[in-house]
Amino acid sequence: MQADSHSPAGLFRTTRTVAFVALLAAADCASSADVLITAAVAAEAAAAGSSPPPEDLFAFSAGARFVQKPADADYADMAYTPYALIDETAYSDTRAEGGKPATYVLELPEQTEIASIAFDTGGMTNPEKSVKGVTVEVSDASASAGFSTVLDAKLQIDRNDQTFALPSKAVGRWVRLTFTSNYGAENYGMTGFRGYGRRLTNTARVENVSGTYQGASGWGRVRLKQEGTRVVGCFDYRSGLIAAGVEGRLLKGEMIEHEDDGGVSRRSLALFAFAPGNKSLFALSRADASNPEYGYDAFWSAEKISNDIGNCPMIPDWRAKAAGSQLGAELQSAGRARLDGVNFDFNSAVIQPISYALLDQVAELLRAHEDWTIVLEGHTDNIGSDAFNKDLSSRRAAAVRTYLASKGATAGRMSSQGFGFDRPAASNDTQGGRAQNRRVEIVKP
Repeated sequence: MQADSHSPAGLFRTTRTVAFVALLAAADCASSADVLITAAVAAEAAAAGSSPPPEDLFAFSAGARFVQKPADADYADMAYTPYALIDETAYSDTRAEGGKPATYVLELPEQTEIASIAFDTGGMTNPEKSVKGVTVEVSDASASAGFSTVLDAKLQIDRNDQTFALPSKAVGRWVRLTFTSNYGAENYGMTGFRGYGRRLTNTARVENVSGTYQGASGWGRVRLKQEGTRVVGCFDYRSGLIAAGVEGRLLKGEMIEHEDDGGVSRRSLALFAFAPGNKSLFALSRADASNPEYGYDAFWSAEKISNDIGNCPMIPDWRAKAAGSQLGAELQSAGRARLDGVNFDFNSAVIQPISYALLDQVAELLRAHEDWTIVLEGHTDNIGSDAFNKDLSSRRAAAVRTYLASKGATAGRMSSQGFGFDRPAASNDTQGGRAQNRRVEIVKP
């Protein structure tokens, strides 16, 4: 979740929707501070009904980002951006000029022990673009030094899930991927690059991201304000709004674009990542109007230009209480809002104290609107049994109701209900989609 090498950095809109069909990660981590899968976590999820699949540690949704890529591989379209390699779909491909080595460097958010690596070369319109020769190196020193070769392989044409167990586990934070040959086409093509193993550290956080970021391609400036686990903001294009919450090394939430008359023109679910020091912002998003079984249809990038948060006219109390103000406006206009940033302990209904600041603003909002009747809805991903997830989501929604009542919101005007994984907001076939599905929503019928 760190700086991209886009130059000039911008916020890029794309128009192509791509299918999400790759491996997913962890069991319902309940928006906890980490998604590190241990034997205990796997056992707990297995007892609940099904064990979590292994987490793809190279995925954007795991906090990975590119710090180097071929100069000719800088595309805004999701079909060809290097992020197509780590977007959890085997049907969007990166592209680089053939006939010479093409090198990418992926930075992982934590020191990582890598046990196996997988490649996808299927799903492209021209199979001869398939990368044939590939080298993978790992460094624990920096993005430019200290690399050791861990894999030198020949890939098959037009085939996914080509998995290689490393002879010895590699430890590092930077992974250098080099294409050396293909099957005869002018350009290289690859649709997926995945890594499996375990994290050795747990240090990356989303903190102090408030400020103004400069985008391009018509998007204008992006202004963000972080209040605890909640980040809200706006962008110039179509009077856009951002409402997101911290989940581990990323933000997850919504982007909302508006018509000139104030009506909503487009809603998108998005994952946001940041460079070290929050110098850059990156996001992958999917419009709500897209088929839930399909993945990201937009890649964004922006550079931070100021720590000042500027002004977001559509969030009335922007400077003082942005999170509560944004939620109030969303409830008034749409009748429901995601409470991204309300985090729980793993497989538990215990609210993490870091979420209290957001819930305090929700309680203040409800105290100011005693005429509102509110329903709190709990939702999960699909790891575990139906019964387990229904119970978990019910207890989480009830825990939020109890907390809000303890802060003065009228208990009799609030109810709670758990839906388990019956109402997904995104595909449950990816770890990014599952993160979006783990949520509490507040509804004003």
